[in-house]
Amino acid sequence: MRVLLAVDGSPHSQYATEAVGQLSSVKGLTVVHVVNLPRLAYPALGPDIAKDLAMTIEQAMREEGEHILKRAMSHLSYHNAPVSKRLEIGSPADCILAIAEEEHTDLILIGARGLGQVQELNFGSVSHRVLTHAPCSVCVVKLPFKNLQEILLPLQGEGDERTATQFFAKHPFSGTTEITVFNVVPIPRSIFRAGVSASETKIQQALESAEAFTDHVGVGLKELHYSTIGRVGMGSPGETILEQEATSNPDLIVMGTHNHSTLSRFVMGSVSHTVLHRSTHSVLLIRPTGKGK
Repeated sequence: MRVLLAVDGSPHSQYATEAVGQLSSVKGLTVVHVVNLPRLAYPALGPDIAKDLAMTIEQAMREEGEHILKRAMSHLSYHNAPVSKRLEIGSPADCILAIAEEEHTDLILIGARGLGQVQELNFGSVSHRVLTHAPCSVCVVKLPFKNLQEILLPLQGEGDERTATQFFAKHPFSGTTEITVFNVVPIPRSIFRAGVSASETKIQQALESAEAFTDHVGVGLKELHYSTIGRVGMGSPGETILEQEATSNPDLIVMGTHNHSTLSRFVMGSVSHTVLHRSTHSVLLIRPTGKGK
């Protein structure tokens, strides 16, 4: 697995750096810091002064970037896989995406909150673009997790199941991991509060079908030597996933995607919006890997 770690010197960036230690099958690791130079406009200054000021600011930001990379590299000295660093100038999202394409990255690690020119790296325009257009899986790191033991895996159907099975078959995490397979029956609870009666038989059938699905997925994951638990919820998917998160308190939430068009809808959709923005835990959006990865 080829990993791209985006760092900006923030605490959440440090959490993302520490998360590398939970990955077990890293073939190569690239650490990138992007210098997003500000657009300077000082009409009252002469062109020579403005140019000198711009050069001074660029030099200072480059030096800061090198310091950030050096600090990140020092925390990765234990890693056996080849580790390289890159200092880029430009749009953070565009640079991250370009490197991911260039290096055939399998996983992008990015902190949930940034600093300075990369502020709101997760939920601002940078992360929105990365999540929407990344050619690979993306992990948004919100909390430090030095021991990845509990994973919440919400699945919507067979497409998610295939994506998740493909991902976990590579045993991407080190240590013993227990996976809670979670499926939501999307029957709004509000219809009961509104006095609308629903067939108990139909609801029971829906719940049994969801349980059968989670059991089926669990069997497949157990064959891959994972410990699994199946859980079923009912209601609004996003809200119900958050309720299960509060119950199981996972170290990581893993959610599957299928292709770019699906990814775009997934990132923009209400379920992912709810989970990504309101979850207190790190979230990993996975996509199926292409040939040769």
